[in-house]
Amino acid sequence: MRTFPLHLLLSLGALLALGGYASRLGFLPGAWVGAGLGLYALLVLWGLRFGGRHALLGLGLSAYWFPPMAFLVPLLYALLFGRALREKEQAALYGWALVWPALALLLVWHVFPTFYAFYLSLFERVNFLRPAAFAGLENYRILLHDPLFWKALGNTLWYVLFTVPVGLFLATGVAILLNTQVAFLGFYRTLYFLPYITALTAAAAVWRWIYHPEFGFLNWLLGTPGLDWLNTPKGVFALLLEPLGVRPQGFWAGPSLAFVAIMAMSVWHFLGYQVVVLLAGLQAIPKEYYEAAELDGASFWQKHRLITWPLLSPTTFFLFTLGLIGAFQVFTQVYVLTPTGGVLQDTLTLAFYLYNKGFRDSDFSYASAIAMVTFLLILVLTLIQRRVLERRVNYEI
Repeated sequence: MRTFPLHLLLSLGALLALGGYASRLGFLPGAWVGAGLGLYALLVLWGLRFGGRHALLGLGLSAYWFPPMAFLVPLLYALLFGRALREKEQAALYGWALVWPALALLLVWHVFPTFYAFYLSLFERVNFLRPAAFAGLENYRILLHDPLFWKALGNTLWYVLFTVPVGLFLATGVAILLNTQVAFLGFYRTLYFLPYITALTAAAAVWRWIYHPEFGFLNWLLGTPGLDWLNTPKGVFALLLEPLGVRPQGFWAGPSLAFVAIMAMSVWHFLGYQVVVLLAGLQAIPKEYYEAAELDGASFWQKHRLITWPLLSPTTFFLFTLGLIGAFQVFTQVYVLTPTGGVLQDTLTLAFYLYNKGFRDSDFSYASAIAMVTFLLILVLTLIQRRVLERRVNYEI
């Protein structure tokens, strides 16, 4: 007997167990589970070539009545007869069995919701209270003509363009400073990391007070009493250029002052995490490189341009990729600071719009369409980023 069919049966059995329960709860068509059981039966027939006792695996077909059987039968078979396998095959089989719980979590919380969201997006106004009619790609057609969707997409793009590069730039500067021999270094590292370990909801609630137009700390500090940071819909470019007589309109007026206030809070919150990761990258660079550069008379900027930036590129690439993905999913700070999406929806983002359609309007099919478009945007941008930027990353020190 080879482990190959048993691996497949364990994988398929776990999926069938999850799919069986999802089908009973109405989240998955029963035909999908039936097709899975058909494939399971074919694998059992194929496995019979290696011995008659493989027929015991046919008991997994009872998963139609009791879903866990599809996974339990191959697992028990492996435990009972696994010793008959060669040592290398046993190691592969048991190793796979240990990895499976983590894979199951990924399948349950990431892979399955993705496919299920796409499934929901193909129906008319799913709200789980009554059957919905199949609508094909109608939700996507409506989405393309929805001005609020374009508003949310524009705001999200502003958020990505501002928070990702600015956050990375500030974190790099702070990490370089902390990498030098300064007094109370541990205190400064703790100080920068504290915001990140603070719950985002609690931090946003504190920033609501900071931005308060009458009692806020920021207006007191800047001497701008009465300035309503979180309810000013005017674009920052328009505000800055108005004294010069220039009045940009629409997208070119820039993100609203309210949204810039939220972006500033986000940069502050995630700065500590980026600093710690960059600091680890900086300390992995051999000091001999800097010493050799100093002997050659290199200046401060030459050392960082020719040594630090190239050798730190894997770390910055990692942070840039995570930052891009996280920025497209911004929700919590927007929801806490501007629960209604701001004046004229000027702080509406894709994740916030998805939440509004799904949980306030109970239109889960349209919300799923927004989720799928957001997923595709992140996927495409991540692939482009890898193709363009990864060539410049230097993995050798």
